[in-house]
Amino acid sequence: MLSGDERTIIRDLAGLCMETLNKSCNALGIECSGDEASNAWRVIERVIELSGEFVLARYMAVVVGSEFIASRASPVIISMLSRDLLTCLEKVRVIVLKMVEMGKSWREAMGWVIRFLNPPPLKTNPACSGF
Repeated sequence: MLSGDERTIIRDLAGLCMETLNKSCNALGIECSGDEASNAWRVIERVIELSGEFVLARYMAVVVGSEFIASRASPVIISMLSRDLLTCLEKVRVIVLKMVEMGKSWREAMGWVIRFLNPPPLKTNPACSGF
């Protein structure tokens, strides 16, 4: 459970992000033998590569800079960035679990959604071209 002031909460969320990413090493087949931040960065890069969710890099920058942010930012900024970290945790959780469950990259696993949201153009009937 997260409790405390904004500064404590952003530090705790950043730690939770690091832990989540580090625990995802094996699921994504990533060799994680370095320090926690380097391992987390390797994992987030792989998740981005497989999912196309480039916003995760921005969230990871908040994780890495969380100590700086906690020591200098206003409570409003810290609160906003803390919500971003919650979003990051949820995105990573959903993406990694779905990929592991299906044994496919996110793009392959969610291909039907992409095809549904971006259907091929309709073929026009030449007899109706004058309308």
